[in-house]
Amino acid sequence: MRFFRTSNPIYRSAFRTEASAQPVTYTSVAGKTVLLVVITAITGTLGVVYIQFLPSWTIFAAVGIAFVSSLLGLFIPKAAAFFSILYAATEGIVLGLISFMFEASYQGIVLTAVSTTVIVLLVMMILFSMNIVKVGQGFTSFLVVAMITMIVMSIVLVFTASPSLYYLVCILSAILATLYLFLDFSNIQRCVEQGLDHRVGWTLALGLMVSLVWLYIEILRLLAIFAGRRR
Repeated sequence: MRFFRTSNPIYRSAFRTEASAQPVTYTSVAGKTVLLVVITAITGTLGVVYIQFLPSWTIFAAVGIAFVSSLLGLFIPKAAAFFSILYAATEGIVLGLISFMFEASYQGIVLTAVSTTVIVLLVMMILFSMNIVKVGQGFTSFLVVAMITMIVMSIVLVFTASPSLYYLVCILSAILATLYLFLDFSNIQRCVEQGLDHRVGWTLALGLMVSLVWLYIEILRLLAIFAGRRR
């Protein structure tokens, strides 16, 4: 009886499941991820269209629900389908309103950010498939330390409001979000190779979706910085 083992501490508890007669596949994970992206795009568009009818607390509620849903979806695999869809729906509202504000200040920035995110995703997939980056315990430990460092720097930024530190945080955060894609790809590969149950696909799709949202936001911030400096 085989059990999935991963070097990723976030996924370790979520993937304690045995091989199944209906294993997860790359196609199923890709399909679920696309579905989450579509749901996010739809709710984001609706949020922008009906922005004048939304109460002021909507975005805060959406952020809270999306955050809790992402955690529950990652740590409760049996309910991952529900929480993944709930995350996509609420995160879409958040992204829609954020994108609307950025687009109002910098015309065309949203399309550029979306295109860049897709390009980065494809490039990282190619690099991973070519085994250029090895995702092991050392790589995972590095990402965890880097994440803690980013959190500390962000806290310091709140009290200092230093423009230089803000630029540095944005750049490093974008790089970190990109590197986390390798971790998602590694978990997907391991689950498929271990023949785990197809329901794990929702957890994998949710993890990848969270990374993509993070990457999109960081790219959006970087593009805004570059656009602002050109003015």
